[in-house]
Amino acid sequence: MTVSTNLAGWVNRRGIFHSSERTDTFQDEKVASPQKWRMAPTGQHIELGIAEHNLFLLLGQLGLADAFWGERLLPIGTVYDPFINRGLDALIYACYQGARFMIVATPSGVTLAPEGGAHQSINTPLIGMAQDGLHYFEPAFADELAVIMTHSFAHMQADDGGSVYLRLSTRGLEQPTRTLTAEAEAAIIAGGYWLRPPSANTQVAIAYCGALAPEAVEATHRLAERLPNVALLSITSPDRLHAGWLEARRAAADGATRAPSHIDTLLSALPAGAGLVTVIDGHPATLSWLGGVARHAVHPLGAERFGQSADLQDLYRVQRIDADHIVRAARAVIQH
Repeated sequence: MTVSTNLAGWVNRRGIFHSSERTDTFQDEKVASPQKWRMAPTGQHIELGIAEHNLFLLLGQLGLADAFWGERLLPIGTVYDPFINRGLDALIYACYQGARFMIVATPSGVTLAPEGGAHQSINTPLIGMAQDGLHYFEPAFADELAVIMTHSFAHMQADDGGSVYLRLSTRGLEQPTRTLTAEAEAAIIAGGYWLRPPSANTQVAIAYCGALAPEAVEATHRLAERLPNVALLSITSPDRLHAGWLEARRAAADGATRAPSHIDTLLSALPAGAGLVTVIDGHPATLSWLGGVARHAVHPLGAERFGQSADLQDLYRVQRIDADHIVRAARAVIQH
């Protein structure tokens, strides 16, 4: 499991935790292996294998170390994203107890296409949004992830903080060359930013999340050949956007005066008559609510079925989340 979740390098550097010293069996038997399987009390990796329920039980207890032993730990767990469901009861209870931990779930969605349905996840973004005490992020780029992890380690220690769920992908993406400003970093943590901002004559905007960034960018470029100022909205956390929006709505209903939510501010730049296409490698309900923020016509795209094993682009086409279907959805929502 350390290999499939890309932890081999970490284990080789930091070692495996065990209550007593244990030698590397592969080395003792002179078996060639890139893995250094030494165990000692100083090791920082705890290997549980295929035991997701045990993983969340352990994260829950390590995440309460300050309450039990007076010292804060920053436990990080890695798991295949679909198998969050296997340990869900323990995850919910850990959050209920107020445990502080980070769960890194990868690969996610149907993007790991060749592995078939057993390893494909669809509903996990909705779990991330619904679970109290857990902040869910799904960035596309490494610089976004760096900002989110910096914020997350502080959030895990804050008096009013909690745990963090990072839904990531093993798909290789072309990375942008840029220097993020403090304002951009704040927007990433808040849940999203305009990668290509709208203007007064924008007719459609595409809002994407995570691994589908290349498809959203390609669709934007193709649409821009015929339409003026097609906008592109990068969503780094559907959870934080939705929570902020609901909080603002509740405050307004109670007659309180407060600043608009982050998503209110973002979508206020999109003309009222413009259409909105949302796309995520997960259930389309994760982003479909964006149409209700400023009452833009919305066409949500996402994965609703799982089980197919195919080439990545073929599977995206079957799920209707490829660039072709994003373009079709944009044209349809404009006509609407």
